[in-house]
Amino acid sequence: MAQSEGADILRFSPFSSSIEPSFWHKLMQIKLDVDRLDERTRVIWGSYSVADPPAITSSVNVDCTAFNCEFEGPKTSVGAYGCLLNKNTIESFKNADKMKLLSDQGEDMVNDIISGKALGNPALLTRFILLMFADLKKYNFYYWFAFPAISLPAASAVRVVGPVKKLKSVFSSEQRLSLGQVFLKISDWTQRSAFLITVAGNLVSFLPLTSIVNTLPVCTGTVDGCYLVIADPSVSDDGPGWPSRNVLTMLASHCSHLIGLHLQLISLRLVLSRSREWHTDSSLLMEVILGSVSLNDSSSLKWIGWERNSSGKYGPRSVNLSLSMDPKRLAEASVDLNLKLMKWRLVPDLNLEIVRDTKCLLLGAGTLGCAVARILMGWGVRNITLVDSGRVSYSNPVRQSLFTYEDCLNGGKSKAVAAANGLVRIFPGVNATGLDLNIPMPGHPVGPSLVNETEENVKRLEQLTDEHDALFLLMDSRESRWLPTLLGACKKKLTICAALGFDTFLVMRHGVSSESDASVNDRCIPGNQLGCYYCSDVIAPGNSLSDRTLDQQCTVTRPGLSAIASGFAVELLVSVLQHPLGAQAPADNSNTSDQESLLGRVPHSIRGHLSQFELITPASPKFTNCIACSKKVIDEYQQNGCEFLMKVFNCPDYLKDVSGLSQLCKETENVEVFDWSDSETEDVE
Repeated sequence: MAQSEGADILRFSPFSSSIEPSFWHKLMQIKLDVDRLDERTRVIWGSYSVADPPAITSSVNVDCTAFNCEFEGPKTSVGAYGCLLNKNTIESFKNADKMKLLSDQGEDMVNDIISGKALGNPALLTRFILLMFADLKKYNFYYWFAFPAISLPAASAVRVVGPVKKLKSVFSSEQRLSLGQVFLKISDWTQRSAFLITVAGNLVSFLPLTSIVNTLPVCTGTVDGCYLVIADPSVSDDGPGWPSRNVLTMLASHCSHLIGLHLQLISLRLVLSRSREWHTDSSLLMEVILGSVSLNDSSSLKWIGWERNSSGKYGPRSVNLSLSMDPKRLAEASVDLNLKLMKWRLVPDLNLEIVRDTKCLLLGAGTLGCAVARILMGWGVRNITLVDSGRVSYSNPVRQSLFTYEDCLNGGKSKAVAAANGLVRIFPGVNATGLDLNIPMPGHPVGPSLVNETEENVKRLEQLTDEHDALFLLMDSRESRWLPTLLGACKKKLTICAALGFDTFLVMRHGVSSESDASVNDRCIPGNQLGCYYCSDVIAPGNSLSDRTLDQQCTVTRPGLSAIASGFAVELLVSVLQHPLGAQAPADNSNTSDQESLLGRVPHSIRGHLSQFELITPASPKFTNCIACSKKVIDEYQQNGCEFLMKVFNCPDYLKDVSGLSQLCKETENVEVFDWSDSETEDVE
């Protein structure tokens, strides 16, 4: 069919992309917590505004709401259907088949047109693709937008007859105001992108686009009549924006009775007047003629729509947010990423939240305390409290990783406080607290002048035990572990003890009592029946530092030993937390997989010998007469509190009497021991 004389091919202003910073933050959160390594296409939303366009080219905007289940936006905006394809590597981003992505989305659009679905929901014709790669370690984002549209031959192109006019040159002020009100009253956002209006005097009425089957927006030579309205984000005076392209293609394909007719097209644009009313003064009015379009053979269709970059070439864009984002949030996201990579790649069921939320109390801020705190942070633990009564000395920084030379000056800073400050310097996201506190010990007498201070220290330690989930006993003397062991057993806290020798170390978890009456056997000891640090002792702890020279008082160990023991201590905690029974995890030596945590076996104790580079994992049950965790001692503490503790501090042998250890020792003194000779042994056999 011959085209009308003087008709020119209608040109459309292309879309550009606009990404709000909130989108990148939300994307990172979803990538870390939901999508992880999944590269499947994710449905997202975008929008374009028809009000007061700020730029000379129209744009599709995405922000943090792009991931909502439904489109939400102001009434001056129109939703756009998008698909996000976030690749895991820069190579897969570069090698993605761009034309296939475009044609796949185009085929979906064609199916919606042929089925009539797009006529009822014209928003389906405004689509976009967001192909990207997010480098979450360096906060570099590489992305490329596409806005699919059918590339039609000249014979099928839409043509415009006569000049493009401003609506204000044709419509009255009342009509333009009424048109704006009609658009703003459309409650269903899917109908805002394209619809019909009828004009009768100053009355402008809305009709859904489906009405075009029976109502023809034809040129009658007067203002009164029917018009096709398409929401237009462009500000160009030469023609409409990109959304009009697919709408007109749909009408040419789906409504063959419109071919050759002069359609009155309004590219709707809103302007806020001084009276705070929305006018359509800058809208365009044009007469267009549709060419014949066939979409039945989708394989023969050609698709366009990939956006040009800032250089004007077809290619991706990039943005680096490392400088614009909060450094503290960057650090937190990076810590989370390192842990979540472990979860995504190796242990999908790993519960990182339970580790992060575990509040850890570290008693001792020396060599062990510093190393344990650093490794806890590596596992994502956010709440760490350190307790110590010492000061940083010049010998400490080389062995204790949270201290520096400056911490030693002017008599030395408090170890606990300096260590907590060191944690915050390393990772500002940690909630680290240091407390300068003296822990009362058996065999260290409390004089009258120290009674009040000692009672306050006991109360503070009790409070700290209540406030935390896990206790680490990292002190350098045997007797300093007694009160925390008692408190951990009494308050049913997960307690882990670490002790160093010259080339040996011990790391063990204490049993946490429960109502369970699980039995003990030679291969499996239930978690509530495991012994504590003192269960293998038959003597009460005393003052191990009395009558010792300086070299005897200092703990002398091989430099690498503390790091090894600290690593085992933290890994033991995490293994317990990942076990289905938690602190009740049994110490199993039977190699049965049903007793393991997600990270493997959960031993009772780990003993290391550097001289032989050897590890063993013995397990032992509770000792009925234990001086720290036995029921008799716990009951005495609960009944008499500080009065009982004062007796223990001033006379450690009192513990032997309370626990029944004294009576047990007397009974064993009368046990007859037989000395079997070789010949006697042979006779017995």
